[in-house]
Amino acid sequence: IIQGASSLLPVMALAPQENERILDMCAAPGGKASHIAALMKNSGVLFANDVNEDRINALVANFHRLGVINSVISTNDGRQFPQIIAGFDRVLLDAPCTGTGVIAKDRSVKTGKDEQDIQR
Repeated sequence: IIQGASSLLPVMALAPQENERILDMCAAPGGKASHIAALMKNSGVLFANDVNEDRINALVANFHRLGVINSVISTNDGRQFPQIIAGFDRVLLDAPCTGTGVIAKDRSVKTGKDEQDIQR
């Protein structure tokens, strides 16, 4: 997976370590989550969650292609995690937004947004 610098920064800030329990709340399509798994050297457990079930196939495919084997994939509402499983060493929540992170590659992002996009 080729990633822009802005995709690398959240994982660098998270600073995942081997043998940790890490939750990626918005994991699909898997670029950042795969990076986390690589930094963990496929040790510990990476909980890769995305509430949008339509995006899970891409996550599974990327994990398979990249050899990620330390993962548990789920589609839970993040607010449910305290009742489902307790305790993570680190949590990444790089939530989807309006798409402004791709301005450098797609200048139409500046002019192609309307009020509904902002409200979302």
